[in-house]
Amino acid sequence: MLHVMKIHAMKKSASFFSSGIALVFTLSLWACKSKPAPAVPVSPPALAPSSSLVFRKVEADDPVRLRVFFVLETEKAFPSGRAKIESWKVEMEGRDAGAGFSLDYPRGEFPQGATVPLRLDMDIAALAAIGLAPRDEYRLTLIAELDYSGDSAPPARAVARGAAAFAGVQKPEFNITAIAVLKEELINTRFRVGLRIDNPNPFPVELSGFSYTLYGNGRLWAEGAEANILRVGGKSSLEGNLFMLMNFIDMDRNLLDQIIKLEDVNYRFTGDVEIRTQVEYLPKFNDGFDLSGYSKVFER
Repeated sequence: MLHVMKIHAMKKSASFFSSGIALVFTLSLWACKSKPAPAVPVSPPALAPSSSLVFRKVEADDPVRLRVFFVLETEKAFPSGRAKIESWKVEMEGRDAGAGFSLDYPRGEFPQGATVPLRLDMDIAALAAIGLAPRDEYRLTLIAELDYSGDSAPPARAVARGAAAFAGVQKPEFNITAIAVLKEELINTRFRVGLRIDNPNPFPVELSGFSYTLYGNGRLWAEGAEANILRVGGKSSLEGNLFMLMNFIDMDRNLLDQIIKLEDVNYRFTGDVEIRTQVEYLPKFNDGFDLSGYSKVFER
């Protein structure tokens, strides 16, 4: 009986020993499965190099072709680094205005950290064709995309923006309102030419050095000059008279007969004038006009 009990006890011990081994093995497996994987270091994303465009000034010789100057300032991001302007565009009033601009800039690479002058040529006629001119004030943004590269670094892309605002200048408009014969003599005939000058600018303009020529039916009638300075207020008009003298010496008699009869004429009125503004970048400019039309010639 005792022998049997010992054998039974041994069996129970062996069963307990086997269960313990299984438990240890199970716990080992659970520990292996639950152990987190080692963290892999992640490099922070590369920051785009700093670049900026700074508006400097505007220059012009006339109201239709302007030169807008910027300075591109770049960061020295990489040792022995280089930068290059890959693309550019101009926006006005939220629209792409590239058709009215051309940019003078270095086409190749330049050292990082350099200050690069840029000249933006502005064509007012081209902007007028897409509805962005004329304006009392122009506001534009130049946007340039740059590529940065270094000997031991991957290339990086940066975007630079620069805004500019400056006054617009428009040419005054000239129109003939009437042509009248004032006096007839054997040799000389005097004319009075009614002229209206419209100033579309918000600031006044002054006209000086005003010379002009009048043709009637394809023939030279008279010419003259205005010595007084004419001042036209902003967004307003000025009407006045120009007085010219026709001398019939060495002219065809038929021309005199035409004037005496006060016949209707196809006229052409040309002239040159110096225009002074209050705009810093264009304080004065010369303009010419060439008007033609149909008018009655009447006596005063």
